[in-house]
Amino acid sequence: MSFKYPFSIKKSVNTVIPLLKKYGIVHIPNYLTKKNIKILNVEFEKSLDGNWKSVYAQSAHPTNTNGRAARFNPWQKNAKDEFPKMTSVYQDPFMKEVADAYYSPYKYSFNEAVFITHELPCDIPILPWHYDRVQALKFWFNLSDTTKKDGAFEYCPGTHWEGHFRAGYYLSQGVSIEELPNDIDPDLILNPVTIELKAGDLLIFDPDGFHRGGIVEKGGERRVLRGHTYPQGRRYGDKLFSPGWWLKTPLNMNRIVKNATSRVIGENISDKSVNRYHHDISK
Repeated sequence: MSFKYPFSIKKSVNTVIPLLKKYGIVHIPNYLTKKNIKILNVEFEKSLDGNWKSVYAQSAHPTNTNGRAARFNPWQKNAKDEFPKMTSVYQDPFMKEVADAYYSPYKYSFNEAVFITHELPCDIPILPWHYDRVQALKFWFNLSDTTKKDGAFEYCPGTHWEGHFRAGYYLSQGVSIEELPNDIDPDLILNPVTIELKAGDLLIFDPDGFHRGGIVEKGGERRVLRGHTYPQGRRYGDKLFSPGWWLKTPLNMNRIVKNATSRVIGENISDKSVNRYHHDISK
């Protein structure tokens, strides 16, 4: 069985970019060969255990009971020896061409980090509806066929534009990256799509679009590799006297005249989006 979406295409940079502009997400079926998927699954397991210089973090999954997570740097000098297939996949020339076209003329760091997550059956959703605090373009693979029962990725096509403007508004008001209210009020989620993938399909998406992970049901499993490509810009923690630091001070006039830059919204219909640090996402 193969899954087809209006943003499904064959491998082509010239087609990827217009679809990313319109939908915020692109699906390229059968990007990896079965042989490469088999090798990647071995490296996937390896990355979650043991000590590796190119794997700079290993942890329990933050919400998925018995799930595991790791972070891998495909540009670390030992990466090619320790994880040759994962390194070659995330140094892929086609992905680089997409990133070039997407961010041109601005600078960016190509697949700076690869997030590795293994999720198992659990009653808690992998993540609530949200957009990312730090801007990125992401390159995602599932290493096993993944349907809704496996907690498949969900996305609201087209909402990346709203995410861009939400982030820009809050940052202009002096809210730090860490404190962005990016867990979206569920009442505002319209037309979500469950992205059911075959192992080796490639997803390219803008995580300013509203997205979440589902619930892994009994007998399900999710094995994800997710490359993060970041533009130059604000990250977590603003350095002293940096532009972001000044925005958080009383000298930012936007903070003083906030009512001049926002709409009047009554309490009954106000946006209930929150910052994840301030509520329990397991409920």
